[in-house]
Amino acid sequence: MGRRHVSWSGHLSSTPEEWAAPASEAEVAELVARASAAGRRVKVVGGGHSFSDIGLTDGVLVTLDRMRGVRAVDVSARRITVQAGIRLHELVEALAQRGLGLSILGSVAQQSIAGAISTGTHGSSLRHQNLASFVCGMRLVTARGEILSLEEHDERLAAARVGLGALGVITELTLRCEPLITLVEEGERVPVGDLIRDLGAIARSAEYVKVWWLPTLRHANVYRYTRTDASPTVSTLGRWVDEAVVNRYLFTGLIEASRRWPRLTRSINSGVGAVYLRSSRRVGRYDRVLTVAMPPVHREVEYAVPMEQGPEAIDRTRALIDGKGLRVNFVMEIRFVKGDDAWMSPAYGRDTCYIGAYMAESADRQAYFEGFEAIMHALGGRPHWGKEHTIRPEQVRRVFPMAERFLALRRRLDPVGTFDNDCLRRAFGAGWLSYS
Repeated sequence: MGRRHVSWSGHLSSTPEEWAAPASEAEVAELVARASAAGRRVKVVGGGHSFSDIGLTDGVLVTLDRMRGVRAVDVSARRITVQAGIRLHELVEALAQRGLGLSILGSVAQQSIAGAISTGTHGSSLRHQNLASFVCGMRLVTARGEILSLEEHDERLAAARVGLGALGVITELTLRCEPLITLVEEGERVPVGDLIRDLGAIARSAEYVKVWWLPTLRHANVYRYTRTDASPTVSTLGRWVDEAVVNRYLFTGLIEASRRWPRLTRSINSGVGAVYLRSSRRVGRYDRVLTVAMPPVHREVEYAVPMEQGPEAIDRTRALIDGKGLRVNFVMEIRFVKGDDAWMSPAYGRDTCYIGAYMAESADRQAYFEGFEAIMHALGGRPHWGKEHTIRPEQVRRVFPMAERFLALRRRLDPVGTFDNDCLRRAFGAGWLSYS
């Protein structure tokens, strides 16, 4: 029996026939060609932080942990070339040492850069697109073991930026960056009704804006981030306390209490909201305020709807929670992303409101997730590929305008389905390789 792979959230696992840890692009090419010739499936796992099974396989599971280096940095052109296995926090530090940074980051930075872009990972700003939009060059190994180099003006790069692990194994990426910045974060309590009414204005009220709402509370917290020259107030010690003490023990203990005694959920939420979801202000290097300390273990569903449908999506979700009396024990995260041109990006062609329904395991989780997804599907929502989702082929073709072109490219680069898996078959159909 092979070694078992378990995702960060613990609810997904697979036992591949083989684990592979190549140390070079040539080794990746050799193992992919060998596996493809033998009819074996190949998938790459990065930080294991996906809440979907997009990176699972029972064939050959590849880790690029031995391919995490910085290849080149052009400070004047603001470009960095890195191996695909580098973690986001490592990339951020490599850039910071040279006075550079990224224009956007997601909530956590433990993912590999290749995994983050391939699933459409994003931050929250209507002035910036998702992480994949920074990619201006890519090298990947196709199913035949060939090296495909995609430059900035190659239309296939728009497909490969959010490639879902379906086009090949990414080995190297070149990304655009910008000068290192410091941000001031200001948190403000807003009644949920006002949030829904004024969502568009709130989303555009600063360069970076996100919303946290702990369902069952009557107010949400809006966080705005603006550039500043002020001295940082965020400390390394404070971050450690948040992660190692508050999240690992206090919040985990409260979540466990809500799981054992669901009737306490609303009271626990009220206490957490009173202490943590309130007016606040802090200053820090961009990555230290845009990201959060690793949270307690939980599960996530996240969908992207057009900005103009964001208010209705939130209102319907609130009605779902209130109408069914759902005891939701984790924050809902509402974020905003500028439209982009990556074919399978949830923000393709439209400014987007992302709504994340998060919950630690408890009695009402399934009803919450199922009801939330039904609302998102009714509004033409597109799933975050790295989160749990049940989207089907007919829905994919309806909400992703470039789906057929993506599938056509997929068939050319991987005609035998070397990079296929259950997640892709559910989304695109069991016969997606044979579509004409």
